[in-house]
Amino acid sequence: MSRIVFENERPPARIDPARADIAIFVGLVRAIRGAVLPPSVQDWLQLHGWIGGPLARINVAAPLAPIVMPVVDVPIPIETYSAFTALFDPGGSAASSGTDYLAAAVRTFFAQGGKRCYVVCMGDPLVAAATPQTRSEMLQMLLPGSGYALDDRRSWHGVGHVAGLPDASFLAIPDLPFLSASAPQRAAGPEPQPPSSPERFVECAPADVPKPPAVSYPSSAPRLAPDDYRNWAAAVRTVLEFLSMGDLRETLLVAAFPMPQSTEVAAAAENPANSFTQSLHDVVAATMPEPDPEAPHQSAGLGPGLSTTLLQLAYPWLKTTGSNVLLEGLEPPDGALVGLLARNALTRGTFTSATKVPLSQIFDVSPSLPAEETTVSAVPLTWGDTPLKPKPLIERVSLFGVTPSGLALLSDVTAYAGESYRPGRVYRLVGVIRREARRLGEGLIFQSNGPALWARVQAALRQLMMRLWSLDALDGATIADAFTVRCDRSTMTQNDLDNGRLVATISFNAASTIELIRVTLALQTSAADAQSAPASMEAG
Repeated sequence: MSRIVFENERPPARIDPARADIAIFVGLVRAIRGAVLPPSVQDWLQLHGWIGGPLARINVAAPLAPIVMPVVDVPIPIETYSAFTALFDPGGSAASSGTDYLAAAVRTFFAQGGKRCYVVCMGDPLVAAATPQTRSEMLQMLLPGSGYALDDRRSWHGVGHVAGLPDASFLAIPDLPFLSASAPQRAAGPEPQPPSSPERFVECAPADVPKPPAVSYPSSAPRLAPDDYRNWAAAVRTVLEFLSMGDLRETLLVAAFPMPQSTEVAAAAENPANSFTQSLHDVVAATMPEPDPEAPHQSAGLGPGLSTTLLQLAYPWLKTTGSNVLLEGLEPPDGALVGLLARNALTRGTFTSATKVPLSQIFDVSPSLPAEETTVSAVPLTWGDTPLKPKPLIERVSLFGVTPSGLALLSDVTAYAGESYRPGRVYRLVGVIRREARRLGEGLIFQSNGPALWARVQAALRQLMMRLWSLDALDGATIADAFTVRCDRSTMTQNDLDNGRLVATISFNAASTIELIRVTLALQTSAADAQSAPASMEAG
């Protein structure tokens, strides 16, 4: 024995709803059979009821018996990439076929600066040639089922585990494009050929031994046909409807925008309507419709299609230092975007734009986009004119692209079709306010509803807003210009008072926005029915 190495075991991390940087990854990842869960992770699972008891999914022979992988359909807290690779296959192994998208997303999440995530393994990755039916069946396993209930742990499967993780701010499903694609395509170019010469003995050579060839896979990265996009949009919509329930609105779905199936160059030249970027605009128009100018103002909730604040799409796909283990060497960009948003929350504040955060271990994007798609409009946008003038992709999707200083995140936007909540930082700011207001309300639900409680709530919310103003999250030369907080008789009706409901109203100017944001927070203070009511948001 040449040395002794001491490794300090981290204590189990407690759930902290005040954090705004934690992600949950749900999908397919190959567990390392026989790997033992660290004691800290086992303690966390025991603390949250996943081990032992009537609702547990992990059964052990004895209370202190080690738990070995695989552990399926249970959230596993991960705080370092090395902790992830100790339990899961990072891809590129003999069992891989280039579809280890969740493993790649977790690797890139930590590479961009993420510090903590949850991984929900729903099974092993499918092979690249999996049939459409197999893909569809696996996709349904990831989504919340029809029997889902927020207060019933037995119904939590796949994405449904978000209900038990109040500290998760971001949700990613990296396998979504692959599981939505119907027809695998062959990659362009010659396929790698195995050596034809017979095996022979070679004497050991010094240091100039050639490296073994890099892992490569003949199939292309998933590309979607029009029908595939409809299936993809339906799956995303299902997740969004799930996230729109109650306090789950504080979790943002970050998804990779799938690539369309390629068109022949000659065909695209003869019919520009079939060009690559035109296909993307058709998908945006169909899945993320803009509001009708004659219709009432669109709310900030779950709008038509995928036009909602609860979704942030990322594009194009990425080439990273670890994407060689994937089909065509391309990685979905959702893991990178989640990592950037997490690092931005830790270093600059989640209410700031993540476009200022430098990228790490990303060296190219595919496909490349023309300049008109990556250029922000010089004039204020008008909404509802999509059929006449499609907006550049940078206005609807969070784009990665080339800048004079290198690769960078060019835009940080939600899928909302409007200016008030389209900047991602604005909705994340609203999420911070909602989380803090909910934490405040949880300690007051059994208090007597009256002027003393109203003054206490107003003072606490005002202190929160002053803190955000001091951090430059709000615009305004003075506090009066930046925000107002009201919680008094004028914010509640007689019906509210009769039912023990407290209502507070916050109006504020988010930094670098032109519209006033108003958030109404309601709290049920009746001891007989003590529950918080969801906040409503509108632009004024």
